[in-house]
Order: sequence, then structure tokens, then C-alpha cells
Amino acid sequence: MIFLNKENNKKVRIKVRLTEEENEKLKRCSAACGLSQAEFIRQLCKGETPKPQPTKEFWELLNTLYKVHHDFKECAKYEPSALEICKEIECLVLDLQEAG
Repeated sequence: MIFLNKENNKKVRIKVRLTEEENEKLKRCSAACGLSQAEFIRQLCKGETPKPQPTKEFWELLNTLYKVHHDFKECAKYEPSALEICKEIECLVLDLQEAG
């Protein structure tokens, strides 16, 4: 693993020994976040918490919400109350994006 030394911007190689179980967990966690093991550890060292990448189902749900939102927006031309539903969907999308 390589870390950046801020004082002189040189990368410093370190060695870490892990048990098989710890190594497997590092592999699973870094892969779930779409990061290399080194980048996963770098983020942890910076105090950041790497988040797992959203699943395929998450993106399908988000795309469905976008379509429903679009359809309600089209309905608002004829029924202005549909704009309230659009606002609710927008809040739901923002909540999902933060959680995802």
C-alpha cells in the first residue's frame, strides 16, 4: 500500500499483515465501494467513510421515479395539483440520492 507524505509529496510504501478473514473483508468492502484496496484504506485514513456503490435495483428505482416525475409534470398542464406530487417525488429522489 502507498500513502502520500504531505510534507514532501512523496509516496511512502507501508506493509500491513492481515489475517485471511481481515484480508477477505478488506477485499469485499473495497470492491463494494468500487475502490482499490489502497484507495479504500486512504479514505479511511483521511477520516472519510467509503460508501458502497448503489445496486442495479437502486438505479432502476431512481429511473422509475424520474419517469413518474416527468409524467406528473406533463399532467400538471391539465391538473395543477399534480405539481404537489412532483415536489414530493423530488424530495424522495433527493433522500434516495443521499442514502445511495
